[in-house]
Amino acid sequence: MVNIDTWMEGFLSRLKETFGPRLLFLGLQGSYGRGEANEDSDIDVVCVLDRVDLADLDTYRTLVRGMPEGEKACGFLCGVEELKRWPEYDLCSVVRDTRPLFGSWEGLLPPLGRADLARGVAIGASGLYHAAVHTYLYGGREGWADFLRKAHKSAFFLLRDCHELRTGEQVRTRRELLPRLGGEEKAILAYGLAPEGEKEAAFARLIAWAGRLLGENFTQE
Repeated sequence: MVNIDTWMEGFLSRLKETFGPRLLFLGLQGSYGRGEANEDSDIDVVCVLDRVDLADLDTYRTLVRGMPEGEKACGFLCGVEELKRWPEYDLCSVVRDTRPLFGSWEGLLPPLGRADLARGVAIGASGLYHAAVHTYLYGGREGWADFLRKAHKSAFFLLRDCHELRTGEQVRTRRELLPRLGGEEKAILAYGLAPEGEKEAAFARLIAWAGRLLGENFTQE
């Protein structure tokens, strides 16, 4: 498995050498950022430059491909002005799942608040509901396991945001969140950690939960 600290240190050095003061922020998100990575995990890099054009993308791609196991790299790259115009609900997720390694979010983001996080939950719940219903109706059973794996990954981020909206507590990892949940939500997270049981039951749980989530009012403190 990739030694992520060494990998990111090396990548940061290359970025600094190439972009100099144009590099404003570098962070790590995803399973490596949360300390949940395995041998197959992607390296989810978050990078912000002063601006990004096609030549910058070509340069960045060359740097990534020159890294050991660079084929595992993915993530988020943008210029500072685009970041400031980014939908706030989406930035809530980016910030909460990113471990800063260089620079700071301060001054790079628009103001983010509770309403933005709640909007992100509603959008995520509607997407999850639609995808689960569509896959159950029209997807072949041979693809159900892969869909449920991806859907429960998305559900984790929704569960984490819901927990923050309800309690004010920010939790980073699945293992930290699991004992803080109960009932249906704990069962959803547990299935994502270790898929066991009938797939029909997993679909039913996801669909029912996402549907109810759409009616939950998070806008009030």
